[in-house]
Order: sequence, then C-alpha cells, then structure tokens
Amino acid sequence: MAAYASLLSLGHILDQLLQYPPRQIAVLDKAQIHSLLENITFLQDFLEDFSLTRGDEIQALEEKIASSAYAAQDVIASRVVDQILEDSEAERRGRRSGIFSYLGYFKLCSRKMTLPCVLRSSTLLSQDLQKVVEEIGSIQKNVMKIKETEGIKIMEQPRKATTAGSFIRGASNSKNTMVGFDEDLIQIMEKLTGHRSNLWIISIVGMGGIGKTTLATNVYQNPLIVQHFQLQAWATISQQYNVHEIILALLKDVLGECRKEEEGEEVTQPTEDELGEQLYKHLCGRKYLIVLDDLWSIKCWNDIKRFFPDNNNGSRVMITTRLTKVADDFRSCTPHQLHFLDNDQSWTLFCDKVFGKESCPSELEEVGKTIVRNCGALPLAIVAISGLLAKSSRTVEYWLCVANDTYAALNVGGDELCLEILSLSYKNLPVHLKPCFLYMAIFPEDHKIRISRIVNLWVAEGILKPNRSRCLEEIAEDNLKDLIDRNLIKVHDYGSRNKIKTCTMHDLLRELGLREAQKEKFLCYTMTHSLNNHTRTFDNNHRLIRAQRSIREFTKLHTLQKVLKRGYICSDENIVGLVNSRIFDFKTRYFPYLLNNNLESISLLWNLQTVTIGGSLSETPINLPAELWEMPQLRHLKWEQGELYLPDPPRTNSRNGRRDIIVLKNLQTLCKIRNFRCTDEVVVRIPNLKKLGITYWLFPSGFGWDYYKVYNLAHLRNLQSLFFESEVNVPPNNLRFPRSLKKLTLRRCGLCWEDLTVVGSLPHLEALNLMDYAVKGRKWNPVEGQFLELKSLRICFTDLEEWIADSSHFPRLEKLQLESLFFLKEIPYGIGEIPTLRSISLSYCSDSTNSSAEKIKEEQQNFGNFDFHVLVRVC
Repeated sequence: MAAYASLLSLGHILDQLLQYPPRQIAVLDKAQIHSLLENITFLQDFLEDFSLTRGDEIQALEEKIASSAYAAQDVIASRVVDQILEDSEAERRGRRSGIFSYLGYFKLCSRKMTLPCVLRSSTLLSQDLQKVVEEIGSIQKNVMKIKETEGIKIMEQPRKATTAGSFIRGASNSKNTMVGFDEDLIQIMEKLTGHRSNLWIISIVGMGGIGKTTLATNVYQNPLIVQHFQLQAWATISQQYNVHEIILALLKDVLGECRKEEEGEEVTQPTEDELGEQLYKHLCGRKYLIVLDDLWSIKCWNDIKRFFPDNNNGSRVMITTRLTKVADDFRSCTPHQLHFLDNDQSWTLFCDKVFGKESCPSELEEVGKTIVRNCGALPLAIVAISGLLAKSSRTVEYWLCVANDTYAALNVGGDELCLEILSLSYKNLPVHLKPCFLYMAIFPEDHKIRISRIVNLWVAEGILKPNRSRCLEEIAEDNLKDLIDRNLIKVHDYGSRNKIKTCTMHDLLRELGLREAQKEKFLCYTMTHSLNNHTRTFDNNHRLIRAQRSIREFTKLHTLQKVLKRGYICSDENIVGLVNSRIFDFKTRYFPYLLNNNLESISLLWNLQTVTIGGSLSETPINLPAELWEMPQLRHLKWEQGELYLPDPPRTNSRNGRRDIIVLKNLQTLCKIRNFRCTDEVVVRIPNLKKLGITYWLFPSGFGWDYYKVYNLAHLRNLQSLFFESEVNVPPNNLRFPRSLKKLTLRRCGLCWEDLTVVGSLPHLEALNLMDYAVKGRKWNPVEGQFLELKSLRICFTDLEEWIADSSHFPRLEKLQLESLFFLKEIPYGIGEIPTLRSISLSYCSDSTNSSAEKIKEEQQNFGNFDFHVLVRVC
C-alpha cells in the first residue's frame, strides 16, 4: 500500500511541476519529468496486478519503491522550499532596508528568473531528479524480471490463502450465543421456509465482526430449519477462493447427510468438474440449504452456481458477505442488513459470555459496562473481551486495567483474534483503496467525518489515482462509496439532496487502520488516549503527521522554515503557513493576527489547494489578497461562518507586469464572499466553480445591483450549489441562475413569489431553501410544470398565508420543512398526494398548518405508507 500511495503522490507532484511550476524554479527538464512519470505509471500497473501477492521478493520490492518515491518527493520539496524561502527572505530584507536598488535587483532575480541564484536551484533540482530516474529505472528492471517469472506462476496457479481465517472449513458444531438478533433470525427463517418454490438466494450483509456468521449458524442449526430441508451444507469462502475446495467442503457435508443411503461412498474424484457433478447429483431432486459464509466476490458464485440444481421445491442458498455490492448482485431477494447492538443487548451478550447463568457482581457492573461501551456495540469485540475476562481474575482492579486499555486487552494472545478477523477486510481491498482507508484513522474516535473534509484531504495528499474524464473530488467520492459498500465505513447522515453528508468509523476498524498505517510507515500519530491519558507516538519516518497539541505550541509553528512532509494536520488548531502545504486550515478565534500575516504571504504556498477559515471574528470581512487570482492549483476557498472580501482580478500579472489571464480551472468552492462582483472577467477565470456563497451588505453610495452584475451568475455553467443573501433594501434585479444548479439557498432577498418562476424552471434543481423573508407575499401559486426535480423544500420566516399547489407542482418532492410560518393557513392537501413524499417537518407554525400535516399523515397511512412521518415542534 505504501508503495502505491507513494507513487501516486509523486506523480501528482510531478504533474504540478509541469503544469504550475513555482516562479522561483525557472528551468525544468520536461523530458526528464515525463520519463519519470512513465516509470511511475509502469510501477503502478505492476502493484495493481500483484496487490494480493505477498512473496518476500515482491514485498522487498514494494519497500524499495516506497523508499525511492518518498525520497524523490523530499528532494523536490527541499529544493522548492529552499528557493521560495530564499526569495521571500531576500524580499523581506529589501523592504526592511528600504534600499531601492537592492530590492530592484532581488525582483529581477526572483521574478524574471534569469540570474544565477535561480538557475542554480533549477540545476540542482534537475540533478537530483536524474538520480531518482536512475534509481526507479533500476527498480523497473527488477519488476520486469518478476513479471516474467513469478507473474506466470501467480496468474496460472490457484493462490493459497496465507492470512488467518481465509480458508475453507465446515460450520462449527457448537452453537454460538446470539443476542440482539432474534428479529433477524425470524426474518431469515421466514425467507428460508417461505412458499416460493424456485431456488432462492438470501444474503446477510454487515461489517466484519458484526455477527453474520453467528446469525447464519443459529439459523442453520435451528431444529425447524433442520426438519424443513433434506440436505444442508456449509462452506466458508477464502478471499482467494478455490472452487475445488469449496465443492469438497460442501460435498463432505452432503455425504454426511446421505451416509445412510450411500454407505461407504468416499470423495475421491480429483477434478473440479467431477466433484461438481457429484455434488449436483446428490442435490438433485432434494430440498437443500447451502450456506456460503463470507463471500468476497460475485465471481465466486458465478463459478460454482452451476452445481446447484433448481429443483423447484423450495431449495435455498444463504450467503454472508461484508460487501453490499456483492449482496446487491443477488437480485432474487433484498439483502438483509445487520446492525450494531444497542446498550442492553451488548451488556446481555457480555454477561452471558463472562458469567453464563450467573449474574454480574454489583462491584463489577460499572466497570463492566465501561468495557462493553469501549467495544463499540460490535459483537465480535464483545465476545473477544468476554473470553478474556471469563478466564481471568474477577477483581475490580484487574477489570479497571482492562477498561483502561480495551484495545490491548482484546488482542491478548498469539492470534489477535478480533483485529485479525477485521484485518481481512483491509487485506482484501484493491490497492487504490488501502491508503484511503488508512487515512480515515487520522480522525478522533467517534468523530463524525464530513464527506467534504475527507475528500479534500485525500485530494491534497495525492493518494487518488487520476482519471482524465473525472475530477479528483469525484474519484474520491467513488472511493468513499466503495469503502461504505464494503462495510468499512458507516454512513451517519444525509444532506438535503440525499447525498451522504457525514460518515463514521467503528473504533476497532480505526484501531486496525492505525496499526496497519504504522506497519506501512504511512501515518505518524500522537494522541491522548481517552481512558488512561497516556500518549502513543510513532517515529518520525512516517509520511503523514497527525497530532494533538496545545494552543501555546501552535504559536511557534509559524517560525518553521522547512518541512519535508506532505502535510500537517492537527485536531484543534491548524496553522499551515509552510511552503509545500496544500491545506490552509485556520481557526480565527484564537489567532487573528497570524491569519492576517499568513494571508499576506499566501502566494508563497505554491502547492496550496484548500483554504478553510473557521470561527468568526466580527462582522467585518477578511480581505483576501489579489494574489489568489494567480494560484491555479486552488480548489476550495471558504469561510462559512464569516465573510471574505475578494478583490477584482488584477488587470496585470503582479509577477511579470504582463496582461496574463490565469484561469483557475481547479477552483470548485468559493464562499462566503461579501459584495461579490460577478464581472465577465471573473466568470472567465472560474469556469468550473461548483459551490458559491455570496452575500450583499450596505452598498457604498452610488453603487447598485448593476455594478455587481449578479445576472452573470447564469454564466457559471458548472455551478451546482448557490447561497445568495442580501441585506440591501432593494431586491436584486434581473437575477438569473445557471441551469446546472442542484441546490439553491436564498436569504433575506425580499423577492416576490412570482419571481420564483426563474427558480422553478431550473431543470436540475433538487433542493430549495427560502430563508428569512427570502420571498415576501401573502399568496404563492406555483406555475404548472416547474420544480420537476425538486426533492427538498424548506421555507422559513415569511408572511405567506395561502399556498395553492397539488402533486403535479412538485412531483418528486421527498422532504418538506416549514419553520416559523405563523400566518400560513394550511399545507396544500395536494402535497400529501405526492407519491415520493417521505416527511413533513414543522417548527413554530400555526395550529391550522400543524393540523393539515396530521391529516396528510393519516391519509398516507390509509394508503399503507407507514414510512411517512410528520414532526411537529411547537412553542
């Protein structure tokens, strides 16, 4: 994984050098960089093909690849840092001395790129890169040899599983304790014994350790199931499955059931097809139940399904899998998703495993419940820790020690049961997903991770494989969805357009990520443990730093001169004023003066992609430097709790005095900008903007809406989300929006309801928020044929009294939110007839409006829609 991630990151850096070289690096050998990129691509392809091969030779080669790629990154970072800081320091000294001639010489050196100091830096960079080219070229030769020898063996012969748990075995004869899954057991048994006659595949889905195998075992051994089926067979599937071994395991179970009929028959056939034919013969004509436990791919099922006859007699195949995508491919039955235990169920399972029929001693109950909470409602973790405590001293002192380090206690013993089983999910990941999974471990325990945040971090770290047809953010979202489908990440919340907003990571999976990241030298983590306040620190050879520090420590960071790491990420305050930094994440409530200083020199951050400002200082916006218009790598610029003032683009390039227009092709987020001037020149410079937040306050004397040219918003043809706020007494005139909009929030605009025809005609609009008198007027009668794709509608604080609408006005509406509509008489009855409607939420609305919502709910339930719900909040 580290080797693959290092190649991706190096490739991103080289691409950036080609496309956006720092002004201080005057000369680059493009042929040299292109050659290096070709070698990197070759090695990436090799690692993708051999990602599941763990031979000593390949593992050693991976370590060498990672070392060389990281060394190359450090070489580039070092040279760029040296030259940029030299440039900055010389300019600072020139300003301080006030000597015009010296400053002029410096500018000639640093801006026009013709003097020896700049050429020397470029020469050194070229020499260092040549060494990297030669070293990676040597590695490439070794790879070609392996592909010619080992590659043939690997591709032609079945792969033997080498990881714990990845082997074929029969179902356990001992019944597993099952707590919290009684309803699941009933539902699965109903599907198995239902009246459907054709062969039916039933799938159970959930993360590793959640209890899929336990549930399947209890179903499999249930007396009613045993009586219902004539034959039963069980096989646990390995990651690198072997069809021969799967059939052999099933056939042994089947022959055990048929022993009375076929005494003395043995499984001696050597070939896969002969074994399959024998299995088919024994299953043919009988009602059977086959369990395939821990299925990792649909290909495995496709390779063996021909051996399961459809006897049209109610036979069943039950599978368990960690991968939602695999379960979805079995279209005959909706996948059965397992969920975490609640507190009572977790405690019951714990007590059953530790004390059996006895009750928990009162002196151990409090600390015991702490231990259970630390297991995060995961049955596998609870069972593992219970097994330890059942055989250990039952004293408060010992249990407190276990509570203070639950993770370590879970893994006492040579096999490290809990994490070893969970690690199967990680080891089975495609190589491009492994760094993404490990990166999730940088967030604190139980942290609700914003999707936008993790996407920006993945992009900034350069651990995503580029695709010319898609932007990096889209690739990141695909990877995240893949991790969710594999039950390694859990969705926590959805946004207004039903897009995933936040996600979480189970504590044990996070611990797994930290351990694997340490092994791979991918993550350096310093943290304070939540239970015993000890600090765990990894060595400094890791590529990513994650730290928790005091505010006093952070005041010293701005004095750092060079950092060769790729990023610096902190949990409470992020001060990234370093030359190679890609993320500037600043909390203004602590360091306003540092913020201003950093913004003044922000153009020095040649690699900068994301600027995020948190907190709020005052109503006065922060002035952004004009140099931002000359930073083509910038992707996101936002301060959602405050406002920024963005100056007009410079008429000339401040670097060379020429009329160069730098198009910020990567810029996707810009918010919130006060009194944003959407001039033609601005529109040209931000063609790919997706999210924009703007607010207009107190126009200077003599200025009006025409000066800010808000009608030009319609020309931002890739804009998907727009926040538009106005504190100006006069409503915006000639307001137009791009047809690409999917989410629109209007606040304090003072528009008329008739003006919303401009909004209703937007073909892709899915979410509309009308906040704080965004629209005024007593009556709203939407135009027929508009809002055709709208899924979420929120109206807050307005004088609306009469709303006339039916199901044809909002045909796809799913969620309706009404807040502080004191004058509204009722929700249009036709709204309740919209077939897609799922919820109505009312806060501080009139009694008649609340009553109309309850009537809609009653009508929906009469139609059998019990998923529909109404939430009413009153004063």
